[in-house]
Amino acid sequence: MDKPNLRRLWIGVVEVLTDPSTGKGDTRAFTNVVTWADDSTAYLNSVNSAFNDYGWTILGIENARPFLESEEFTADLSDVIERAKSNSKACIFSAFHYYSSPPTWSLKLAAGS
Repeated sequence: MDKPNLRRLWIGVVEVLTDPSTGKGDTRAFTNVVTWADDSTAYLNSVNSAFNDYGWTILGIENARPFLESEEFTADLSDVIERAKSNSKACIFSAFHYYSSPPTWSLKLAAGS
């Protein structure tokens, strides 16, 4: 028996590792991401697919949950949500908030890559 399509908007905070040129030298950032999903695994897969297109690596996801109309958001995030509502294939992120971090190559050296 096919399971019913339960896709709806999901929102979460994603920590990401980018190229140093993206964040003016810093490589770690967090952003809010809105996408269509039917569960947390589908949310992760959608975000991962979109971020892979840019060559970014997901370091973590927090507070991933279905979007609720009753929640209040900043104007920037409300705009992201409105754009995603009209596009069933959307995976839209808000502004990146970078924090001081070592360049990607030093992380790879520390990990033994």
